[in-house]
Amino acid sequence: MVIAAPEEQFKLLAVQAQASRLRQLARQRQEILKDPALTAAAEHLAAARAAAEEAAGMRAEADAAVEALEAQASTVAAHIKKDEAQLIAGQAGAGTLQGLQREIESLTAKASELEDAEIEALDAAEAAAIVEAEARAAAEASEAANEEVRADARARLAAVDAEAATAQAEREAAAALVQPDLLALFEATLERRGAGAARLFHGTSEGSGLALAPGDLADIKRAAPDAVVLCPDSGVILVRSPEWM
Repeated sequence: MVIAAPEEQFKLLAVQAQASRLRQLARQRQEILKDPALTAAAEHLAAARAAAEEAAGMRAEADAAVEALEAQASTVAAHIKKDEAQLIAGQAGAGTLQGLQREIESLTAKASELEDAEIEALDAAEAAAIVEAEARAAAEASEAANEEVRADARARLAAVDAEAATAQAEREAAAALVQPDLLALFEATLERRGAGAARLFHGTSEGSGLALAPGDLADIKRAAPDAVVLCPDSGVILVRSPEWM
């Protein structure tokens, strides 16, 4: 059984104050990490990036369509040029020359169709380029917004961590003043109960927030001043003072 002078037991309240402060700061840290704004910003950025990639893919397809039509038009133009050269040379028979003429007419019609299709493809490619540019601009804006949210979270975390470092140093300094066996009991109680010590204030345990039963309160009042008593409800060390009784 731990015995400690009242002034030693009073020292536990300073240690408990910093332990409570550290617990509160740990909760604040978790709240910052779980801030819905972080998740929303990340999801918005992911969606914006996906939209930009999709737009880039559509533009690439549109550009490829233009290139394919240009290649076909080039092939048809070369074929027409070749046929026209043979027709001008006039070295083939009449039947062959007539066939060349019909082929040139057919290829010319094909070239006209390809030209119209190419114009449409160019318009589509231009529109796709505009969509891609807008999507990439939106992604960049989302990137900036996401970084702003995360920078704010980092700043808040840094402030909490700095305060926690101060609280930890003050806790260690306060704990160093407490007799070892009493401190060991406090730490064990803190680990089990979430709190190590609390005042007994006008019949109410600040560890549980409840008024003690008359019988329990009478037993505690009869205990020796250097006896270390525990709250019957919360299990924490009750720090007593005649002024608080």
